[in-house]
Amino acid sequence: MEKNSMTYTAIFSFVITFILVFLLTLTYVGTKNRVSEYNKNYEISSILKAIGVKPKDRGVQEQFKSIFNLELPTNETMIAKIDGEDILVSKFSGKALWGTVNGIIAIEKNLKTIKGIDIISHNETPGLGGRIEEEWFLNQFRDETINKNMITVVQGTGDGNYNSKDGIIDGIAGATRTSHSMEVMINKKIKSLREEVGNE
Repeated sequence: MEKNSMTYTAIFSFVITFILVFLLTLTYVGTKNRVSEYNKNYEISSILKAIGVKPKDRGVQEQFKSIFNLELPTNETMIAKIDGEDILVSKFSGKALWGTVNGIIAIEKNLKTIKGIDIISHNETPGLGGRIEEEWFLNQFRDETINKNMITVVQGTGDGNYNSKDGIIDGIAGATRTSHSMEVMINKKIKSLREEVGNE
């Protein structure tokens, strides 16, 4: 068969494509369980960080079980026992500038104080909206008072507002849309939790 012929080119392209797809499929099947376990542990680590517990390098699932009395996280509101106090823990999500942000919020059972939040995943721009996962931003929510049933994210300076009594979070400079989206999705989750526990 002529190497310059269309038939040779078509067969060669098909064989190469088949080999690559086969190898990709083998890689996916071979790593599927490990990826699933990693994602599970990453979500559990986010939950632990939101409630103020440092995740262990190994054994986060056991940590989770001892605090929540559950085998694995659920999509329902979960209750953590921290120093004898019930903390409501729930997933939140919402649209930001480039896609969906998924996170965890932990809040006192009386729904007056946020214990903490953490981000599981997002598609925001690194160095701008992607800074929602940085500690300086997340730490502003730690023990933050919810004023008038909501928090307010203001135009950011990048310094952070650590006054936990005012319900105000310093947004990210240069990422106004992402900052506003965080305010909307967190307030929406607070409202739904109030409806859920009958504390409006």
